[in-house]
Amino acid sequence: MQTILVVEDDEVHRDALARALRRSGFAVLAAAGVAQAEVAARGRNPAGAVVDLRLVDGNGLDVVRMLSLRAPRCRTIVLTGFGSIPAAVEAVKLGAIDFRTKPTPAEDIVAALRRALDEPGPPTELEAVEREHIRKALEGTDGNISHAARRLGLHRRTLQRKLQRIDGGPGLLPDEDDPTEDGVS
Repeated sequence: MQTILVVEDDEVHRDALARALRRSGFAVLAAAGVAQAEVAARGRNPAGAVVDLRLVDGNGLDVVRMLSLRAPRCRTIVLTGFGSIPAAVEAVKLGAIDFRTKPTPAEDIVAALRRALDEPGPPTELEAVEREHIRKALEGTDGNISHAARRLGLHRRTLQRKLQRIDGGPGLLPDEDDPTEDGVS
């Protein structure tokens, strides 16, 4: 079950949105402001967040910034009753995937979160390093997966699965110069 952080200082709106998200199969962490959001997100990596721009104890952009650092894969939607283009641009620069003006029906927010969570998120730093390491090994072996796998200390099939996962790379076809079915373990 994916967890969604709801940060809204209006208790009625926060509770209604939390109920709609729970009915849609999400676990919900609710917070009334920046400080509560930081506590709620500590030690957790919410899959998504819905954050009000104006909060009693600060700015919702502070929550977006905090989530982009602590949970880089978190898909955040910013809500505001006072929409402005500069605020929307700033929210997106900080990592928000959507910026909506109030009132927005809860069903629309749930649908936007579902779409966002179905899309692959940005790669983490570790995934980017792994992808670059694999790319260099493949370049050093002229694209030969078996030789690159040996160089990386991986089984050929493991390397092929990694390639498929990280960028839809080559399929599970045996290398022509690999005399064994399984390659090197």
